[in-house]
Amino acid sequence: MPLQYNFRRRISDLRHEMQRQKVDAFISSSLSTMRYLCGFSGSHGLLVVTNSKTYFLTDFRYEEIVQTEVAADVTIVAQGSLSNAASKKKIFSSVKNIAFEKDRLFVAEFELLKKNLTGKKLIPISGIVENLRAVKDDDELRTLKRAFDISDAVFQTIIGKIKPGMTELEISAEISYLHKKHGAHKDAFDVIVAIRVRGSLPHGTATSKKIENGEFITLDFGCVVDGYHSDMTRTICIGTPTADMKKIYRVVLDAQQKASDAVRSGISSKKIDEIARKHIQTRGYGKYFGHSVGHGVGLEIHELPRVAPKSKERLTTGNVITIEPGIYIPKKFGVRIEDTVVVRERGCEVLTGSPKELIII
Repeated sequence: MPLQYNFRRRISDLRHEMQRQKVDAFISSSLSTMRYLCGFSGSHGLLVVTNSKTYFLTDFRYEEIVQTEVAADVTIVAQGSLSNAASKKKIFSSVKNIAFEKDRLFVAEFELLKKNLTGKKLIPISGIVENLRAVKDDDELRTLKRAFDISDAVFQTIIGKIKPGMTELEISAEISYLHKKHGAHKDAFDVIVAIRVRGSLPHGTATSKKIENGEFITLDFGCVVDGYHSDMTRTICIGTPTADMKKIYRVVLDAQQKASDAVRSGISSKKIDEIARKHIQTRGYGKYFGHSVGHGVGLEIHELPRVAPKSKERLTTGNVITIEPGIYIPKKFGVRIEDTVVVRERGCEVLTGSPKELIII
């Protein structure tokens, strides 16, 4: 991750939260947490933040990488257990209360920490970094925009390639190839390509099913640029859609647009879900829409804030969320339309640039 990201500010914000929760150290082996707080892009590391210093530990594989991409006061290349190494280096000698991410730490890792930190108090916490990550700064938004520009370009290319006889897997592979060709690091998640009856599966992974005329195709995909994810969904039609297909597409499109139009700083995320859901319900399709309207996007494809019926968050400027209602008719077809937007003071900025009106190929 390029060092233009303000890691110093992020660590300062974390220390403020540490003081509020009365802990004098924070420890994490979560890849997304480490990337956010110090820039590490590898697969194995340990970050320790105290009130005065940041320590980063990793193994030989990343010895050169940490020199160019990790922002920490002390970096340590160790063999074997990283928590063992941290203990031997006496990193925790002057601390008593150590916070760890209870939602991200494996039991085996916790047991090893307990063994290495005898006499210290391990305090489970939740959301301390996730809440910080929920508000994106300008550097993060620029990176996200790059990722969405790539996915938009991929969509424009792929709709020119899709034709009857192609399989879901072929389309999925083409999307993955195009992401990398345009400069993305990888797909944000397994590309979803769902044709006709398989479109009623909200997360149906690609199969060998072939495209035929008169079918909806749901395309849900995204890419990763400098660790940040894009996420978009479009439903297109091969051949002439039926009146029922066009009607349901319009219901979903209107629900998606109404919810997007309501986004602004200060509104509850629950309300955004309610707006889209109510529109679908009043049109008689409520029982065919079972998932939440959206979620946060950033260093992970699903993060805070949640946009769901039971969400308790209020949106704030800098949140990045998806708006993705859908209708799924079992054994017939499904329709989902998804944009990702940045919450602004009086509205939202749409990151997804691809058209939403029904595309017929």
